[in-house]
Amino acid sequence: MKHKLLFIIACFFAPLLMKAQKTVEITPFGGYVFAARMSGSGGYVRFADNAQYGGSISIGVSRVMDVDIIYNRTDTKAQMNFYNYPYEEVPLSINYMNLGFTKNFRINPTVSPYVGFNMGACLMAPKSGQYYDYWFFDVGLNGGAKIYFGKHFGLKLQAQAFVPIQAAGLSFMVGTGGTGGGLTVSSTMVQFGFTGGLIFKLGHAPAANNTKITY
Repeated sequence: MKHKLLFIIACFFAPLLMKAQKTVEITPFGGYVFAARMSGSGGYVRFADNAQYGGSISIGVSRVMDVDIIYNRTDTKAQMNFYNYPYEEVPLSINYMNLGFTKNFRINPTVSPYVGFNMGACLMAPKSGQYYDYWFFDVGLNGGAKIYFGKHFGLKLQAQAFVPIQAAGLSFMVGTGGTGGGLTVSSTMVQFGFTGGLIFKLGHAPAANNTKITY
């Protein structure tokens, strides 16, 4: 899987960045995502609300700016509602594999609100051979707060929105039982949700104006 390769590469580079006096925050997380709808010709697909989980690696390039590697997954159902086809529910996973950046607002050594932007690839993978896997370009926005319990541990609370964007030539295909026909959904949807995770912080915080920063 491509997301596994992404995290293997990230874990390989993390020790090198630590030697360069950068911070690395590894955050496994879990949460909840609300239902979303993708409309198209002749009907729509509704993606049911469900749990979401994943992880992020945030590399501190300055005291207030991080570069992020993000993987987010939801195992849900695509509820097919098309006028000329019977209603059907298809189990699938929605996977976001993104790169981005975070702006931190360090109001004190314990609490750090933040906002972020990211972009990358979204994989919608039905759990049945009858349907196609499809890749989309996506963008994401997030915001929340980091609460540090000590030098190396903390809690990350976040709200985020992912937007899979359909480009020309891409589609989410609804199969018709092996006949080769189908319906193409062409639209943009927004998936909004909340997550919480534990921060494992490695390395040293970059100092500003030769002042030692402690957490």
